Amino acid sequence: MKKTVAAAVAATLLLIAGTAAAQGANKGNAVNISNYGVKCDGVTNDTAAINAALTQLSGLKIQFPAGVCLYNGGGILNPATVLEGAGRHGTVIRALSPAASYLFDVYGQGAGIRGFRFEAAVTQTGGSYVWLRGQESFIEEFHMTGDYNGILMTGSVTRIRHGRFQDGAPGAIRIRAEGGDNSQMIDDVLMGAQQPQVSTAGIRVRNSAALIISNTSVIQQGIGLLVDPYTSTNSNPTVTTDAGAVFSLWVHHCFFDNSLNNGIAVVPTGTGSVQRIRFDNVWAGSSGKDGVLVANFGSGSVSGVHFSSPHLVDNKGSGITTGGTVEDIAIDGGEIAQNQYGVYLNPGANGVRITNATIGKGAGMTGNRSVGVVISSGVDYVTLANNDVRGNGSAIANGASGSHQLFRSNFGGIPTVEAP
Repeated sequence: MKKTVAAAVAATLLLIAGTAAAQGANKGNAVNISNYGVKCDGVTNDTAAINAALTQLSGLKIQFPAGVCLYNGGGILNPATVLEGAGRHGTVIRALSPAASYLFDVYGQGAGIRGFRFEAAVTQTGGSYVWLRGQESFIEEFHMTGDYNGILMTGSVTRIRHGRFQDGAPGAIRIRAEGGDNSQMIDDVLMGAQQPQVSTAGIRVRNSAALIISNTSVIQQGIGLLVDPYTSTNSNPTVTTDAGAVFSLWVHHCFFDNSLNNGIAVVPTGTGSVQRIRFDNVWAGSSGKDGVLVANFGSGSVSGVHFSSPHLVDNKGSGITTGGTVEDIAIDGGEIAQNQYGVYLNPGANGVRITNATIGKGAGMTGNRSVGVVISSGVDYVTLANNDVRGNGSAIANGASGSHQLFRSNFGGIPTVEAP
């Protein structure tokens, strides 16, 4: 009897030890979701199995097989949960619902998604494929097509890296940055080749501070980059009527090309404000309207929009146009060529500096078809220095000659003017 009890106790201890060892072995290692009833066979609805596995395997790295996973959404990634597919052309998440709030809510700190393709089984009319709202949440090595909103960013220190977007749903906004003071990043994203151009915007920034967009190409969207905050509150950034202000946006080494409307539009309304935006080595070309539109349509402020070596070319409107009350607009270097107008300053622009730029024929392109630089009445404090404005229909149309102006060392027909 004693021997039997001792043997049973020993067996129990071994079972407990084995279970603990197995659980410990999973920590930090990939767990195959196929062992939890997920088929990814393109036939089975995997929604219930995926969501149950996300709950059961919280905090682990969860590996998906190659194949097509039919999915209705609702998955929540808790802290440190990472989903890994078999590559962005290997594992497909196919959305079955036309307007799920989200497929995956990357809720937890350090949670993320990598190596997946997302596509739509039915036309998408709302919702997001991925919601990055956890601190340090991320998505990388992905492909998205058919989305209404591919990614919504609201979490602090979130990252979008190494991705590709193809055709979106009608009215789509492919990436929305609406998270407030969050130090976010969008890097190495290719978005484009959409015919016809049915998307509203490629990237939309409505409530953000310290966002970096780098090494990214946004092609054939309605607007390439749309910056349009319109209220001063940010209590719920997932609601489009509740987005606040954009501060300290840095965009560098990016293409915004073949946009149906504008390559870049900075257009706050309501009480929304935009302050401190820097564009370095950015292309905004071949747009159906202006390459860049900086226009204040509300009661907030637009101040500190600076361009370093931009390429604003071949747009049907202007290379850059201002509207409403905007302050501290600077362009240094670059080419503004083969547009209808080069630079068009409308009433309300104040503190404009354009230096060291080619505004006309250059970079293998013809001059601007009408006027190189238009300065409307009501524009004040304008500096034009060291620019080449040769090859335009005419060099300058200056309707604000009585304002504070400094024109010096320009080639091609802009007379020297000393600021009063």
